Amino acid sequence: MGKNSRRRHVDKQRRAAERRRHRAAQLARAESDDARDPMADHQCSERSEPDDAAADACRQLEQVLGLVLRERLWPNGWQPDELVRHLRRAAGPVATSVLAMAIAADAAHHDRVGDAVHDAWRRQTGRISAPCTHEPDRDGWLARWLAAGGDGVGLSAVRAVLDELLSLSSLPMLLSPPGSTGIVDVDLVDVDAAPSPKLVTIRGLLAKAESTEFPAEAEAFTAKAQAMMTEARLDEVAVRASSGRRSTGRVSAIRIGIDEPYIASKQALLHVVAEANDVRCVFHRRVDLATLVGPVGQLAHVELLFTSLLIQVQSFLAADAAEAPAGSRVRSRRYRSAFIVGFARRIGERLRTARGASLAGVGTDALPVLAADDRATAELFDRLVGRTTAIRSSAGNDIFGAQAGASAADRAALREAGLRGAGANPRGQLRDAG
Repeated sequence: MGKNSRRRHVDKQRRAAERRRHRAAQLARAESDDARDPMADHQCSERSEPDDAAADACRQLEQVLGLVLRERLWPNGWQPDELVRHLRRAAGPVATSVLAMAIAADAAHHDRVGDAVHDAWRRQTGRISAPCTHEPDRDGWLARWLAAGGDGVGLSAVRAVLDELLSLSSLPMLLSPPGSTGIVDVDLVDVDAAPSPKLVTIRGLLAKAESTEFPAEAEAFTAKAQAMMTEARLDEVAVRASSGRRSTGRVSAIRIGIDEPYIASKQALLHVVAEANDVRCVFHRRVDLATLVGPVGQLAHVELLFTSLLIQVQSFLAADAAEAPAGSRVRSRRYRSAFIVGFARRIGERLRTARGASLAGVGTDALPVLAADDRATAELFDRLVGRTTAIRSSAGNDIFGAQAGASAADRAALREAGLRGAGANPRGQLRDAG
């Protein structure tokens, strides 16, 4: 037999052996179908209607999710809206949908057992539950979600939710969770309540400052809004001083989320706005939340002014970028981060100047009221937050960006409120709760 003939013979034998092995494997799989564990293919199946054993396993996972919410997260200060925000940022839309259904199921549980639920808590769970499918208000919602299928649907998404929830640290408790009325005695700010006419006017002025293309107009609108904030604060103090009331029930706390990009720089901006308005602020790293404590009216003003200044600084950054070529320093992340820090420092100087000018005209009968507010704010902050760590931001380490941001803050000056900051940039420190 020639060399080529032997090679063909060997190849033929190898192919025949491969066919025999393939047929044997098919027979083995077919013979083992009846002996296979019935849960092997159907445990919480993603693609078919689950059997009883699979449904039981899914119900156990539902119970675990509910226990994590009720026994770990709600007692540690987390609220439904904050939790959904965090999962959306940390784990994506599929995990967020699982959490939303778990929160809806938890709300239904509290209704069934008759737990007292704060109106603010019920509004949050109502917003979260509204778009939910698969009837999370009755048992079996997880199995129904898995059976419906879809991109990303599977037990891995449920595991991602549990892993993330179990990794979260505690937050200051601002709102009593269901079934625990009386745990928190914060004079809660009702963000859904109808705003006062003066607050509506302030919002309108800031909206105009955000929408105009002309820096001079933005300056005038923002100045008027700040002047009205200061006026509202002093009017309220004067009324309390004349009636002999002090600060009982007048301090509260809110939480604000800070989103990418440039989180550290935005924290610096929130810090200076809060500090200039008699509000204490602490940042919670990893979850990018801030807890603010202070007089009730000032909390609303700080949130409004912070949001408006964020929009304004973004418009300044966009204008700079429009005039710069692609790849230039002005478009770099480091420059833009430093720009916001420089903007924050200069705005902080001007806000402090405005506060000093306003207080200079306050009557002596109002000073005890302001001092009482400061004491009440400090007491509530210590009770809610406890010990904090001072941190120094390194976000403003591009000197050109910081100088450009300070120049932008000058263009956003609040002259009508007396904001003419001068002097060196302050080296204020931020508070961090870890």
